[in-house]
Amino acid sequence: MDRFSELLSELSKIFLLPLKEDHSHACSIQVPPLTIQIELDPSQEQLFLFSKIIEIPPGGFRENVLAEALKTNGLPEPRSGILSYQVQNNTLCLHQNHPASLLDGRKLSELFAAFFEMGESWHRAIQSGRVNP
Repeated sequence: MDRFSELLSELSKIFLLPLKEDHSHACSIQVPPLTIQIELDPSQEQLFLFSKIIEIPPGGFRENVLAEALKTNGLPEPRSGILSYQVQNNTLCLHQNHPASLLDGRKLSELFAAFFEMGESWHRAIQSGRVNP
């Protein structure tokens, strides 16, 4: 069993969900309103978390959200994720990477929870018209 399969197996037991690697060597977990993708880099040294948060329409509101996202990215570690923006679909995204060698199922579940909490708080804020949580 490779490192990614081991982590997914441990996480499956904690989440009580059958988690498996898909054809693209990743695992997507839907926790509304987010879908969080987990994958290991080819060297199996870094585990990546990624999620689209919410589409932001063009205009001043989007500019203000992105300015707040940059401020958030500038906060000192530890951070639960890094905010980014996908131009192709006007979407605020969240990503993070962690050294796989330091992870087990319990630690990954804690990182996943903090990552989800950050993404969900940004989603909720933007959906309600606020530029940050």
